Amino acid sequence: MADKPADKTLLPTLLVQNPSPVGKGGQDRITTKRAQVDRIMEVFLQLLPSNYVSQVTGPFYTVQFQAVAEVIADFQLTAQEAFSDASYEYTRSEFLFQLLGMLVFPDADSDGYPDLKGDLTYREFLRRMVALLLQGATKPTIEEGLGLLSDATFTLVEKVIAARQTTKKVWDAAQGRWVDRPGSAWGLDDQFEFEINVEYTDPETGLQAFPPDPFVLQENARIVLRALKPAHTLYDYRHLFREAFGQLFTDTYSWELSNYYYEDFRKFCCGAKQVSGTAGVTWTDRGLFSDTTREFDQISAGAELVILTGPNSIAASSADSGEYGRFRVEDVLAFPVGTDTTARAYTTSPTGLTGTATVTGDAIEDPNQNWGQAVEGEELTFTAGPNAGTYRLKAVLGNNGGPVGEPTTGSGTRVRVALSLLRLERRMKYATTGQQYTVAVDRLGVQEARQVTGEDASIFFVL
Repeated sequence: MADKPADKTLLPTLLVQNPSPVGKGGQDRITTKRAQVDRIMEVFLQLLPSNYVSQVTGPFYTVQFQAVAEVIADFQLTAQEAFSDASYEYTRSEFLFQLLGMLVFPDADSDGYPDLKGDLTYREFLRRMVALLLQGATKPTIEEGLGLLSDATFTLVEKVIAARQTTKKVWDAAQGRWVDRPGSAWGLDDQFEFEINVEYTDPETGLQAFPPDPFVLQENARIVLRALKPAHTLYDYRHLFREAFGQLFTDTYSWELSNYYYEDFRKFCCGAKQVSGTAGVTWTDRGLFSDTTREFDQISAGAELVILTGPNSIAASSADSGEYGRFRVEDVLAFPVGTDTTARAYTTSPTGLTGTATVTGDAIEDPNQNWGQAVEGEELTFTAGPNAGTYRLKAVLGNNGGPVGEPTTGSGTRVRVALSLLRLERRMKYATTGQQYTVAVDRLGVQEARQVTGEDASIFFVL
C-alpha cells in the first residue's frame, strides 16, 4: 500500500483508506517535518557512543539515521492529524462531512447537501444539527433548525393544533342558544400537515422582502426538514408579507343623544305624516320603486313603504301567502347609478326634446341642449344604459338656472332631476302599472304613539 501513489488513497473503492488520506504536500508541512527531523536527529546523536563523533550529516551512519528520522517524523505528523479528526470541533474541512454530515443527513446521496458558505459556518451548522436531532421532531426544534439557514424568521403552524384550539361563538337557531364552532377551516383532514411561513426584513431599507437567494434557501429548508420533521407529515413553504400602516389620520368623536320625537313635535307639528300616490311602479330589478309625480327628498332610510293595490299589496300577500305589502326604505335616489360618463340617448315628454346626455350625481348634462325649454312636470326617458328609465326634471343648473317651467328660468345645459326613486331592503314583484301606496315621512321610520309620564314637557316649548 505504501508503494501506491498517494492520490489513489483518496478513492475508497481502490484501496483501504488510512486515517489521513490526504496527499502530503505544502510548504508548511515540509517546514514542520524538517524541524521534527532535526529534533529526532539531535536525540539520536546524543544517544550514540563516544566513537561516533560526527555532528553533521555526512558519514554513512548519519545518513541512515537521517532516513529513519524522516520516516518517523512523517508518521508522527500523520498520526497527529488523524487524532485531531477524532472530534468534529477540530476536524479538517476535507473530512467534516464524511465524519459528521453523513450522520445528520443519511440521505444526502439522493437529497443533496445544504448549500452553506464558509467552513466555520458549516461546522457550527452541523454541530447544532446534532443537538437538534437529539431533541426530537418538535415544533421548536424544526423552527430552530430552519433558523440556522438564514436571518429570516421562520414560523411553523400546525394545522390540526390551530383547528383544535380556535373556536367561535355561533347562534344555533335549532337549539336556541350560542354554541362553539371551529374558528378555522382546518380539520382532521389536515392533521398531518403544517405550514412554514418565512418573513424577512431588508436591513438596509427596513422593508419586507424576499430573503437573499430564496431558491437556495428553499432547497436548504427542504433538506433540513427531511432530517428533522416527522416522516409522516407534509408541509407548505410560503413567503409571508405583512402590510404595515402608519398613522393615517387623527380624529376625535363624540356622541349626542336626544329624544328626537319631542323636537319633531315642536318643529313639524303641522307637517306631513306620509307621502301617498297612485302611480308607483316597480323596476325590472325588483328592488327599485319610483313615482315621477312625487318627490321623496323628505323620506329617510328606515321609513316604511305600504303598497295598497297591485301585485305587491297587502291583499295580494294574503292571497298567495307572500310577504308583501310593507317594505322598508334603504335609500332615496335620483338614478340607480350615480355616474355614467357615456352619452345615452333620451327623449322628453311633453316637450319632445331629444339628444344624448351623461349623468353625474343627480344631474343630467347635454352640451347641445337648452333645458330652459322644458315645462313643469317634464319627464325624461333614457332608452339604454344602467339608468334606463323615466325621471322628472326639477331644476335647470347654471348662472341663469331655476325651477323647470318657471318664466324666470333661463337657458342651461345641465338639469337636476327629482328624487323620485326608492331603493328597498327586499325585493318586490315587477309591476309596470300604477300602484297605490303610502310612505312615511318620519326620519327614523314609522312614528308610533308614545306615552311619557312623570315628565314636564313645558320646558320644550319655552322660547
